[in-house]
Parts: sequence; C-alpha cells; structure tokens
Amino acid sequence: MMNQRLLIKNAKAVLSEGISEKTDILLVNGKIENIGVGLSDGDCNVLDAKGSYVFPGFIDVHVHGGGGADFMDGTADSFETAVKAHLKRGTTTLVPTAMTASKEELLGFINAYHEFKANSEYADLAKGLHFEGPYFSNSNAKSKGAQKGDIIRDIDFDEIDELLKAAKGQIIRWDAAPEVPNSHRFAKLMKENGIICAVAHTDATGYEAEDGFNAGFSHVTHFYNAVTAYKKREQLVTAGVVEAAYLDENVTLELICDGRHIPEHCMKLALKIKGADKVMGITDATRLACTDEKSGMLGSKTNGSYVIVDDGVAKLPDMTSYAGSICTMDRALRVVCVDYGIDVVTAAKMLSSSPAKHIGEFDRLGSIEVGKQADLVIADGCFNVKGVIKNGIICE
Repeated sequence: MMNQRLLIKNAKAVLSEGISEKTDILLVNGKIENIGVGLSDGDCNVLDAKGSYVFPGFIDVHVHGGGGADFMDGTADSFETAVKAHLKRGTTTLVPTAMTASKEELLGFINAYHEFKANSEYADLAKGLHFEGPYFSNSNAKSKGAQKGDIIRDIDFDEIDELLKAAKGQIIRWDAAPEVPNSHRFAKLMKENGIICAVAHTDATGYEAEDGFNAGFSHVTHFYNAVTAYKKREQLVTAGVVEAAYLDENVTLELICDGRHIPEHCMKLALKIKGADKVMGITDATRLACTDEKSGMLGSKTNGSYVIVDDGVAKLPDMTSYAGSICTMDRALRVVCVDYGIDVVTAAKMLSSSPAKHIGEFDRLGSIEVGKQADLVIADGCFNVKGVIKNGIICE
C-alpha cells in the first residue's frame, strides 16, 4: 500500500471529551495515527488548519438524494451523483434512503446500490440501505406527509422476503407505522435480521407507540415530523409517539436540522430529555439539495412526489406538508451551532458519533480517535465547511 501521510497542524480538534486547541492530527494510510501537540511533520504533507475546527466526518443516516439525483432513480450513476454532492459539504458517510414505492422500484433501488458499491470509487461513502416505507398509516394527510398514499400498503411478508433476499444483508433500517396490522410481527422479523425497526409516518397513540417499542421498534424517524404528539381524538385527549419515545430510555431519535422542520426549543428539549448520544441530526435531503432548482421529484422521476422549494424547504405544491428538505450537513452544523446556540461537542455527537453508533460503525467512524478512519471536516469560526478529508485524502 502506498504510504499516504498527512499532518494537520494547529487544529481546534472537536474530540468526544471536549475541544482540544492547537492540536496536530497525523493521518497515515487512511487512518488516524496520532493526536497531539507539536507532532513532527517528517515526510508528511502538511495542512495548516490555522485554528479552524476539525470535526469527525459527518454521517447522514436519512438522505434521499442530492445534486439533482435521487437514490430512487435506480441507477449507479444517481448514487454517485448524490454522494459526491454531499461529500463536498461534509458528509463522509451516508445511508441511502428509499421512500414508499412499488416493489419493482424498491428492487431497482437495491440493485443500483449493489452496482454502485461494486464499481464506484466513491463506494465507501454509502453504508447500507434505509427503507422509509411502504408500510405506513394512510389515515390522514399529516401522518402521510409526502409519501404517496396510493402506494402505501399493508405489510406484505412475501414482498419483504423478496426484498431481504435481494438486499443481501445490506438493509440497516426499515421504517413502518406501529399501529398498522402485523407491525409487531414485522418488528420481530427486523430484529431477527439485524435491522433497526423505526417508527415513521404514523397516527399512533402513545399506547400504540409504547406497544410498538415493546415489540421491537427502537428509533423514531424525523422526530416531531409525521409522528403524533399530545392531541384530542374524538373528544378524548391522547398522548402520541413523541411522549412515548421520551418515556422509553432505549429509543433513539433523529432530527431534521434544516432550521425549518424543528424549532429551536424542540431540538433542545429532545437533547435535554434523551441526551446527545441518542439524538442524531439528519438532512432528509431530496434531489434538490446541492442545486439551485426550485422544483423536482421526491423519489423516482416516474412515480415520486412532485415538490417545490419555498422559504428554504421542500414542500408539496399545495403547501399541506413539507416534503423532505434541501438541507446538507454543513447547513445542519450552522443551524445547530449558530442559529440554535448548541455547543460544538454536542453538535459533533449529533452529526457524527450518534449516527455512527446507530449504524454499528462507531468502532471505526464518528469520532477523532487514534486508529479510526481518517474522515474529517474542517470548519471556520462561523461553522462554514472549508475542507473535507475522506480516508486521509483531501477532497477537491
């Protein structure tokens, strides 16, 4: 193997235990070899961080596309376009996300992932697959969101078996509504296959959500969005998914960090109740992210949902629902640290270490530690991303 050595000097390193000023980080052959002060440059290439923040690479566990491509386009080229677009903005690992679609489109999504992983030089950026649907509640527009109601369907175990076989162990997470028929059997099957089972696009009461958590659901997709909270149902006041998730210490959450989906107080409340180790920031980005386009399809071009961009967020044209986002992880960093005033170490947990734990990769990703993969993000004092390092190599 070629001896690749890069020494980052004068960094404000964002470590798990705090910020380390004037720190040097030595990267050798794609790994972090040493962290300290006054490290010798020897035969290394040297990058002077000049006091900038150095974060662990950002990990986005819920993203539909970017740069004009959606993973549901079902081609290896669409995967490469999207991951390259997000890499420039600090995402060094992502989990490609499908949405409610026909079985044939979901199989196309899986096959495109396999082709991308086998042939692309950017294959290391994509880690596993996330299925957002199609087994959701179709009871009202609020829970449905931008998922297409005409193809939301009952849980189909024959379909699931076919998709599991095609995926060959690459599905990391599968979302469903915990109140729909056979959801508990679905959760048990996911657990048997080592797949995270998450609550999403649901009209569940607090008791239904609690039953789902007891059955094996362990995560809430885009928390606060398209999930229930305290409300009146036919003259009866009920709790919802939000309250049930707060009461279950084992349940993890994800928040869309675009500054539109989640108000500041709600984000801070989630962090206060659950702790940063169980809260992760996501983009839920659509193909419109990393572009100047003002409209396009969420999902496949032939069977997706048409969305528009308005006030910095993707929406359905009738304005009844947000529809994913145009967020990128550099924007998420600024929203968390600048707009909402959350401390830098907590932000790094939300955008790096917590999602690394979620996908079972914390032994090699998600923090700046000796022996871990050299995926890093350099940001200035205003939290603008100025450089990205993937596997120890500076991305151009």
